[in-house]
Amino acid sequence: MMLFQVTYSLFSKIFIVLSIILLILYSYIDIKSEIPSFTSLELDLMKESQLDKNLRSYQFDINNLPSNSTERLGFLLFNDNKLSRTGDISCSSCHVPEADFHDINNVSREVLKRDIKAPSLRGVHDQPWFFWDGRTDSLWAQILEALKIDHNLTPELTVAYVCDNYINDFKHTLTFCNSTTSTQEKFTQIGKVIASYVAKIEHTWTRYDEFLYATFVKKEHASTLLSYNEKAGLKLFLSREKTGCVDCHSGQRFTNNSFFAIGTAKDPDFDRLTGIKKYQQSEFKCEDWDNSANCLNTKYMRTSGPDLKGAYKVPSLRNLNNTSRLMHDGRFDNLDKVLNHYMYPTGYMNDYVDVKPVRLMPHERQQLIQFIHSLNEPFIATGN
Repeated sequence: MMLFQVTYSLFSKIFIVLSIILLILYSYIDIKSEIPSFTSLELDLMKESQLDKNLRSYQFDINNLPSNSTERLGFLLFNDNKLSRTGDISCSSCHVPEADFHDINNVSREVLKRDIKAPSLRGVHDQPWFFWDGRTDSLWAQILEALKIDHNLTPELTVAYVCDNYINDFKHTLTFCNSTTSTQEKFTQIGKVIASYVAKIEHTWTRYDEFLYATFVKKEHASTLLSYNEKAGLKLFLSREKTGCVDCHSGQRFTNNSFFAIGTAKDPDFDRLTGIKKYQQSEFKCEDWDNSANCLNTKYMRTSGPDLKGAYKVPSLRNLNNTSRLMHDGRFDNLDKVLNHYMYPTGYMNDYVDVKPVRLMPHERQQLIQFIHSLNEPFIATGN
């Protein structure tokens, strides 16, 4: 019995020692697995998605602007409910500032009586086309379209309201109010005033951006800002063979600003083809009102092709944290359902779709989703 106890005690101690050794080895292996292993192509794609480092500490505060500045007037008009026919909606009704400028209250659907979701306004000033169908080619023209269609205002009513109610406080900005220029030109100037404020709505610096900053600027190639699963998700995102995500969601805004049919269209009067027709008939084309050098995207625009039927603008994958609805019509309420769609994409209006079915293991799906969350998680940077 005594011998058994001694033997049992000895084996217990050996087991404990071996367990400790295994834990140490496991921890070592786990730490090693956290070290990113990206190819040169993947690193190049990551660099392309890197935000300007000035945005690392960017905090736009309207209160820091002069009281009579153009941007402040744009801010006031953006939030003015009376700048609508019914007097109860403003730009901020659909683009809620507290929710990353998303339409979280389904206002766009209520106003337009169709399945549509207004996207976030963060960083949109850099894009060449506006609205899901690309029916305008400048930020100010997009604003004028919204005033006319969403707010149900005519140029005459808009000009009269702005000039009557804001001229006293913004004489230097609204000099056109008392000029002999046409109502259409005054209407255009109002669109540009509001656009001056929207152009200040930049992207939020995220944990993903800080990871890139640590990797490429600070040269910390073993950064732990992203977890193992998030890095694995990033590699899946960058893989054209596994997912093809980066083919459409590339660059700083995670969109190539193009139009693709991914099987989500269900309205024959609302896609890229009908958007082109609306653009061609628009009285507010960039080339008609602005410096032609600012309108080069229209010179090479495609106006026909079966792939444009049922196609919509590729949305940014940034600023998703404060929205509960995804896709152009808000049909999905989480990223898992979006991935389900990409596993079985279908063409509703025609047989053509631009995407191939994505085949991922369950853990890979979660890794991809975790990565996408990382590029939407705000990060307060400290230090250099």
